[in-house]
Amino acid sequence: MNETTFELARRHFVDGVRHVEAGRLADAERCFEASLALLPARVSTLVNLGAVRCRQGRAADALPPLERAVAVAPDDADARAQLALALVQLGRDDDALACFEQVLGRSPGHPAALLQAALILNRRGHHAPALRHLERLVAAHPAHAEGWMLHGQTLQSLGRHDAALPSYERVLALQPGLARAWTLRGGLLRDLGRREEAVAAFEQAIAHGGDPALNGFFLAALDGRAAPPGAPDSYVRQLFDGYAAQFDAHLTQVLRYDVPRRIAARLAARAAPAGRRLRHALDLGCGTGLCGAALRPLCERIDGVDLSRAMLERAAATGAYTQLDEADLVEHLRRSPHRHDLVVAADVFIYLGDLAAVFAGACRVLEAGGWFAFTVERADDGVDHALRDSLRYAHGERYLRALAQAHALAVVDVDAVVLREEQRTPIDGLLLLLQRR
Repeated sequence: MNETTFELARRHFVDGVRHVEAGRLADAERCFEASLALLPARVSTLVNLGAVRCRQGRAADALPPLERAVAVAPDDADARAQLALALVQLGRDDDALACFEQVLGRSPGHPAALLQAALILNRRGHHAPALRHLERLVAAHPAHAEGWMLHGQTLQSLGRHDAALPSYERVLALQPGLARAWTLRGGLLRDLGRREEAVAAFEQAIAHGGDPALNGFFLAALDGRAAPPGAPDSYVRQLFDGYAAQFDAHLTQVLRYDVPRRIAARLAARAAPAGRRLRHALDLGCGTGLCGAALRPLCERIDGVDLSRAMLERAAATGAYTQLDEADLVEHLRRSPHRHDLVVAADVFIYLGDLAAVFAGACRVLEAGGWFAFTVERADDGVDHALRDSLRYAHGERYLRALAQAHALAVVDVDAVVLREEQRTPIDGLLLLLQRR
């Protein structure tokens, strides 16, 4: 190798780094490729090329240079960590976690490996080992704001709410303008019953550029300001993506949730007597598929729709569904080409206040004589819908009957039910069975 080749390759590499810093990722990629054409085995260039392709959302294209970098330098922790990040982007969590653990075997304090391994473990509901990684991270890198933030979230997932608060305070001491940390701190303070401090935290989040819809939703539940028509999609998606791993066990064993069985029993009595099967059902907010499994004996086909991809993956594993769509349920009802003889929503409308668009959409997709079965938390008499401290909406029976009448739906049954228990307190609800005239 002569000096001219090395210097030219180095110039391409330096230009690529400058393009990355300026956000010109396509130009950076071309420079790194030009550098590799001259020095094909240079690990730093291979890693940077892979990183740029990941930032462009092209993790599959990032794998070849990153795998070559690891083959050339198997002890290079940064190369292996970047390969693991590409695997995360591809949804290959098993391979990514193994790769991060290999990094930590060579470099126990590697910050990216500790953080990303903890993220994967948390997604799987393995919060205790995730916390061990994060404690190593913040001990070795006490100024790692993102590490402290995930440390607090993990403690909350373990039910250690008081211990989580200092973690968020460390984040904000490091980065006072970090809106996400203010939002998390507000949520924790709300859970601890410190309402005024929670309100102040959510207002700080908005002041620092946080999502006004999300933080405004939290504020509406706390201080009585006007509630939005429904919970923000970002809130619902994040809530259930993080809840998917333990959802079924927590709901059925801890909260004593029995709504799917109750809905199925009511439909068996009214809509599918004497063994008759419904042709095509739609499960709104299907979650992990608890309702689909309960309805399977009554239906020839069940489709599901949900905002949470993690929930849909678990629903798919039940085998109860013919088709699953990741979408907002109102948009799905507006656009779906299918027609159904059953639309069901089990404990879904607790995330929606105004149900007019839902009723209109349900009527659009229901065949004549089709059934609409759902549950709501029960609001006080005279209340249409209200956002509660729990961040869930409750609905009044009079409001629901008025919507049914406005959309040509006959009210066949209204049953008072206990939806679940929270801290051993029964949550009162209504189970409605409507039929399209």
